[in-house]
Amino acid sequence: MKELRQYIRQILLTEAAKGPADLPDNVVVVINPNRGYEVEIYYGIAGNIFLRPEKSDGVYGSISIYGIQGHPDYGNCGGAMMVGRSYAASGWGPLLYDVAIEWATQNAGGLIADRSTVSDDAESVWGYYMQNRSDVTAHQLDDPFNLLTPEDEDNCDQEVAGGGHSMYGGDKDFGSEWVNSPLSKRYTKPPTTMDALKNAGKLEILGG
Repeated sequence: MKELRQYIRQILLTEAAKGPADLPDNVVVVINPNRGYEVEIYYGIAGNIFLRPEKSDGVYGSISIYGIQGHPDYGNCGGAMMVGRSYAASGWGPLLYDVAIEWATQNAGGLIADRSTVSDDAESVWGYYMQNRSDVTAHQLDDPFNLLTPEDEDNCDQEVAGGGHSMYGGDKDFGSEWVNSPLSKRYTKPPTTMDALKNAGKLEILGG
């Protein structure tokens, strides 16, 4: 039943996902990298990017990604950044995710899902990236106990992917089904979406 729900969500995601060309004239994508370990990507108002559209406008959303290197709870995770909080109007989340992956690819080792909690909708986005997006590369990460590779660089907490144990706790004998989860990987992507937004005058990078 869970697989059916995810399949339906992926179909809806495909049909409803918005791209740079769908942005209204008064809305741009803003990247704010000036928040310490956090980078926020959000929809802002053209001409005053510190203002954000109202929910009634139908185009709103934000995603925050974090540098996690050196954090003992997560592992190296291939040098990737991690999604923290995110929200968006229906159809407008994937565009923010695209920009987040591209930014994380340019400035780190790509992007991974939150290692604590992932909604069904967010998991469907990651599943769609893994299965249907030829422009996105999924890199398999290891678990904290080097089940897949002897190196530590790709070690990453896999509890959210179904590993069942946190980074430095629990029994290492919990199988390998988690490798099938889209949440067990890091994702990289060339900056095609950012380039399209720049060419359309729809991308603002604070401090850039």
